[in-house]
Amino acid sequence: MGQLTAARYRVKNYRNTDDSGWIPLERVTAFVGRNESGKTALLKALHKFNPATAEPFSPQHEFPRDRYTRDFKDGKDWPACEVEFQIGPDLRRELAAIARIPEGPTTVSYVRYYNGELTVDFNPRPVEDVPLGKEVITALDALRARATRLSGTPEQETELQTIRADLLTWADGWKLKFGDVDSLKTEQSMANLKTLREQSNAKANPHTATIIPKLQGALDVLLKRAATPPLWQRFGEATKKHLPVFIYFDKYGVLDSAIYLPRFLSDLKEQPTNPRIRTINAMFKHVGLSAEELVRLGQSKAETARVTNQPITPEMIAEDREKKDLRAIKCNAASIDISQKFATWWKQRRHSIRYDVDGDFFRIWVTDDRRPNVELELESRSAGFQWFFSFYLVFLVESEDGYRDAVLLLDEPGLQLHPTAQQELIAFFEELSKKNQLVYTTHSPFLIDGEHLERVRPVTEDETGHSRITLGGWPKDRETIFPLQAAAGYAMVRGLFQHKKNALVEGMADYFYLHGLSLLCNASGRIGLPDDIYVTPCGGAKLVGNLASLFLGQNVRPLILLDSDEAGRARRDALMKELYVGHADEIIMLGDVLGVGTDCEAEDILGEALVVPEVGKLLGQAFKLDKQDRTKGALVDQIKSAATRLGVDLPDGWKAEVARRLVTHWATKPDSVPPEALDKASKLFTAMRQRFETQTEKAGPASG
Repeated sequence: MGQLTAARYRVKNYRNTDDSGWIPLERVTAFVGRNESGKTALLKALHKFNPATAEPFSPQHEFPRDRYTRDFKDGKDWPACEVEFQIGPDLRRELAAIARIPEGPTTVSYVRYYNGELTVDFNPRPVEDVPLGKEVITALDALRARATRLSGTPEQETELQTIRADLLTWADGWKLKFGDVDSLKTEQSMANLKTLREQSNAKANPHTATIIPKLQGALDVLLKRAATPPLWQRFGEATKKHLPVFIYFDKYGVLDSAIYLPRFLSDLKEQPTNPRIRTINAMFKHVGLSAEELVRLGQSKAETARVTNQPITPEMIAEDREKKDLRAIKCNAASIDISQKFATWWKQRRHSIRYDVDGDFFRIWVTDDRRPNVELELESRSAGFQWFFSFYLVFLVESEDGYRDAVLLLDEPGLQLHPTAQQELIAFFEELSKKNQLVYTTHSPFLIDGEHLERVRPVTEDETGHSRITLGGWPKDRETIFPLQAAAGYAMVRGLFQHKKNALVEGMADYFYLHGLSLLCNASGRIGLPDDIYVTPCGGAKLVGNLASLFLGQNVRPLILLDSDEAGRARRDALMKELYVGHADEIIMLGDVLGVGTDCEAEDILGEALVVPEVGKLLGQAFKLDKQDRTKGALVDQIKSAATRLGVDLPDGWKAEVARRLVTHWATKPDSVPPEALDKASKLFTAMRQRFETQTEKAGPASG
């Protein structure tokens, strides 16, 4: 990763999105939604923020059509995409050195407008050095004081009186001009300051030799400060050099099994961005082959002599054979290389890939471990294999080559792949994300990482036709929620045999808090969750039973952690009547563990001092509880009470977003969590571990 990592972004005034709100970005982020929900639009807006190849925003095609005639007048008035970046340590030190402060800003936000303008802001904002008009007055007052003290011989007194009067009148005149000036950085103030400095030269004479240079020194300092670009501008210039480019892929060129090299070299010059040409070029780069060299090595002097009726010499034959041998060796080495590299990614079968050159045709042959003696052209393999092989080459080569530290944007990748191959594509994304952030769209449940649902951004279309992003929870739209449910279910089914200890929690906030607090507890010597306990969020108390039934169908009984609120108690009662009859000890009520009984949710582990300020940051305003709010039960209910009292709306998914922010903050500031909160968390983890130990004892040795 580079020195700027995209942390979140916001789309405004773009197609069917008036304002997306802030969309958090991870190393890998997935937009999930049905067709026409706006996934592609969100991806394209991000791409045009800073594309690798110039592609400006087009108001007549991309500004919301229903507002275009009414609202759009000038592109400088309309932002399209804002991206906030985390600033890396090296760049922060560079910015700190520019400002001569201990630490540089932590984040920078850039806004791209429809006219192409890019504005910048920093957090925290740099404190600017703004020279003031009163500083000029101070320098002139110092001159006046010195002028009144000018002295000489009695014979010089008349001349000195004239000099004193002139200096005082001159200084008073300039004081009037700077009396109301707040900043010397304006064009008029700079011009006046320069004129004052120039006039001071005329005031220099043997009698003023000790006072005019002092004024000039003060003015020179003010001129330098006034002419120095503002810190935000210098910060902007320093950070802009590190701004990552955004690469958008929506057409994935599939390789031909026979490539006519002269035509490819011609097409590479004329249309290098053509998807098919890009893929072929990536194939050669990946294994260090050169199409030009292959053509050159294939040229035969003996054949040319034969066609032109020239004598064929032994030297010609020997040289031709040497070149053909070299070409064959290079192709063989490349074949071994690509077969070994590709095997680490494609695990449907073990394949051997052979590159060969027949005249001016470059050929790709493939065998597999089931029929190792049957060699087929690439185009005779499955569509999924062809797609993945082509996709693998383009992304691995281009992300390593010119797009290092870029943000890769993939629109609907891998639709041709079998579900199990789509799952392998997720692993491929993980590897790519070590060097490049990656954002992709999909509606396939098999392209959603069920073990990292926090990376998913569901996209829906509301009743007005505008796109909406759901954060921290699952949307109500059935078509959007289906791939999420399927991904979660698939991840759990896979985990049934990988993870012997499964715990279900109600929502994403619980999931974030448990993982974050467990890491802090383990680091502080307290009891946390061991690695063999696998926590799954269920998207709400109502869904806990549904997901628990998936486990029970495989003779695996997960531990269930429920909030001690009305919904949690209702779900506990339902489970004890059906799925968990006789297994009440495998349902944990949070309030019971913490010794508070009812009205207790995960946020109560942390307390008001940690959670409420983060809610205020999310809302972008001051947010505090009062005495009446604190009587409302669990902390979540108290926050809802305060929101009602203050007349503010808590956004959908606010609990999970607050949790995500807090846990992310803990990664760099672990000391921000007080010991009493860690003690409560450790108490919960101890109870969970004990329940699992009891469960194992009941199951007996055979269960292991």
